[in-house]
Amino acid sequence: MNKITICACSSRTFIRKETVARLAASAQKAGVQVELVDDLCEMCEDKAEAVHEVAKSVICACHVRAVKSLMAFVGEDNVEHIDLRGDDAMVRTQLDEKMASAWDGVTEGEMAEWLTKLEAMPRKLGEDAWYPTIDKNVCCECGKCLEFCPFGVYEMVDDRIRVVHPHHCKNNCPACARTCPASAIIFPKYDRSPINGGEEQQEQAVQLDTKTLYNETFRQKLALRKLKIEK
Repeated sequence: MNKITICACSSRTFIRKETVARLAASAQKAGVQVELVDDLCEMCEDKAEAVHEVAKSVICACHVRAVKSLMAFVGEDNVEHIDLRGDDAMVRTQLDEKMASAWDGVTEGEMAEWLTKLEAMPRKLGEDAWYPTIDKNVCCECGKCLEFCPFGVYEMVDDRIRVVHPHHCKNNCPACARTCPASAIIFPKYDRSPINGGEEQQEQAVQLDTKTLYNETFRQKLALRKLKIEK
């Protein structure tokens, strides 16, 4: 392990700053290069050239399925990964021997430098990058997400469902994921599994037909439009 890239997800709270700081300090102590990014989802959404460099490092971010589908969205496969959405003990088990040893010896002073960097990162509350990715290992290409989404996020490309317009997605809305019979749609920043790419069944599938879900989301869209007009 020569380099790690840590996504701090600075606009959200599910990845503990203390965990990120300890991991960064551990890597630094073990002689591993550290790159700290504020929002990997935003980087991938804009398809910045930097993402392809990130893919060469060990990516420390969300659940494995979420990161793999996110990187596949920009054409990167076979990435190495550390899941930061568990507790510190779980994170430590994913480190190699050299970094794990450094992890145990990290001091508060060594973490302080990284905590300062984390506090200085930009926060886009309610406006940060939010969009679905698709786990193509389980997607059955049924098209229910395309049929449902009123914002034009999805398109059929070469007989396969694709997320083509991620910027169109409504922040904090994971409704299309609930139409998917295969649980293939992932929102990395969602708070519960399996929608966030985790393996646990923290949220049961909502048995609503696509028409009901479409009407619900369409009402939300009209409310947003009305709010903009009134402003």
